[in-house]
Amino acid sequence: MPDPNPVLTIALLLSAGATMQWIAWRVKVPAILLLMLSGFAAGPLLGWFDPERTFGDLFRPLVSLAVGVILFEGGLTLKLRELSGAGSVVTRLCTVGAAVSWGLTTLAAHWIVGVRLPIALLIGAILVLTGPTVVIPLVRHVRPKKPLGPILRWEGILIDPIGAVLALLVLEALTGHDSAADIAVGVGKTLLYGGALGALAGWLLAQALERFAIPDRLHVPATFGTVGLSFALANTLQPEAGLLAVTVMGIVLANRSRLDVEHVLEWHEPLVTMLLALLFVTIAARLEVATLTSLGAMAVVFTAALIVVVRPLSVALSTIGTSLGWRERAFLMAMAPRGIVVAAVSSEFSLHLDHYKVAGGQEVLALVFPAIVLTVIAYGFGARPFARWIGAAQADPQGAVIVGADLLGREIGRALQEQGFDVLLVDTNVTHTTTARTSGLPTFQGSVLSHRFAEEATLDGIGNMLALTTSDEVNLLAVEQFVPTFGRSHLYRAASADPKRHQQAHPGRALFGAELDVDTLRSKLHRGGRIRATKLTEKFDAGDYRDRYGDRAHPLFVVSADEKLQIVTAGGEPTLKAGQTVLALIEEDDRARGPADPQAEPI
Repeated sequence: MPDPNPVLTIALLLSAGATMQWIAWRVKVPAILLLMLSGFAAGPLLGWFDPERTFGDLFRPLVSLAVGVILFEGGLTLKLRELSGAGSVVTRLCTVGAAVSWGLTTLAAHWIVGVRLPIALLIGAILVLTGPTVVIPLVRHVRPKKPLGPILRWEGILIDPIGAVLALLVLEALTGHDSAADIAVGVGKTLLYGGALGALAGWLLAQALERFAIPDRLHVPATFGTVGLSFALANTLQPEAGLLAVTVMGIVLANRSRLDVEHVLEWHEPLVTMLLALLFVTIAARLEVATLTSLGAMAVVFTAALIVVVRPLSVALSTIGTSLGWRERAFLMAMAPRGIVVAAVSSEFSLHLDHYKVAGGQEVLALVFPAIVLTVIAYGFGARPFARWIGAAQADPQGAVIVGADLLGREIGRALQEQGFDVLLVDTNVTHTTTARTSGLPTFQGSVLSHRFAEEATLDGIGNMLALTTSDEVNLLAVEQFVPTFGRSHLYRAASADPKRHQQAHPGRALFGAELDVDTLRSKLHRGGRIRATKLTEKFDAGDYRDRYGDRAHPLFVVSADEKLQIVTAGGEPTLKAGQTVLALIEEDDRARGPADPQAEPI
């Protein structure tokens, strides 16, 4: 019986998805857990929502297309330069590691749980997939040392189409009795139609955008129209080849040096966020309580085997002979959460088995969905402590994310970079980021509050955040954004020009001094002031420094002799001594007094 009010149902789905993601953000838990819980409650527990009833025959193709859009975004974030020195590791994880994971997971399902071997093979193939939708946020939260972040990002995205194709081949063997030759032909067709069609679509779209054949206002519609067409055409030529096609298309677009797709990514972010919410809720709503509880504790034991046996062995065998140390290898062993593609593929293939009257469809769901939830919990709460324990997380990074890439942000970024600290300038203004980039400063063009920043930004060597925009609201939101990443003691915001606002209690420490708000600092720079570094020595100590510059010097940072960065805050006058390097904004009229003191040692 069709849904009598599908519009209301879809509206409630959108509202529930947004609400669950907001709650997850507030309480700092993975959103996947709350989304699946809400879908499970609305579906099998309370009976309020039945996806098949609301969407009818369109449910499966809509889920498939949504997964394709998500993988396209993942492809857009894969930069080939990130693979420098790590490409062989990614290749091995996606080949040797995938094969080992498939084999061991199959054995675990067969021996531990007692699943029939053919169904165990399918479960093993499905669980080869991990999931960038949960891997990438965890990587940002843990902040592992190079090159672990890029390795996990590439593996999480590339393994999805590989695992989906592998699972499809197993499914076809189960339902169609395909021979080994037929399966080999299927693999070849998938690589040909998916890879070639994705590469061709990406190249054609890139040519059209680079030659300005498409107006700016149609860039987003043209891009997603091409994504949808490539996905559908590849799937028509060879089932499940569409996932590979859209991933390859995204990679091609992301690595065109003359092509700027930032504006497409900015529009894509809210769409993917909405799709993820809808997918998790609707897929969880299709589950049945009896199915999930049918295996009981055995599903937990099976998932434990995935975490403590399967993943460690697959990584160990994949990284033999590589340059990775034992810490890097250990961390890779402790990171393999399952995400939305696993949920979508398992749900769809379970329906296939039921359609062809092959027993085992419910066993697939009974093992896969507990594995999704339990791996997200285990890795989500255990990865960061484990990384710090083994020394794979970045130890006391001193660099800074600088929110705002105008003149003030660029001058501060340049001064810190010259002292050897890593910096990343973030701004939505294209002119600001372009100017910063041409001067050699690492930049991110977009909002620091965006989902895309959370997935793409590289924070290696960075342990502080400086919010320097002219908007107090944006600065405060940026501070809130980085609390889980850096901790409150490493979050700084520009002093507010509003005295009442400045006196209010807000998260993050006020930078530099109450009188040095963003407008004041920017004004001093426009009048010719510059941020200068001066080394204090026994011959030119703090007293000489004050005598030389007086009230025209405004210390912003102090670098200790052991290269630790101290950021000056309002009410926190730094104690200067020999061996330190002072980074201060020196006003222009100071230079008019005469030449610099010959005992001073500017850097």
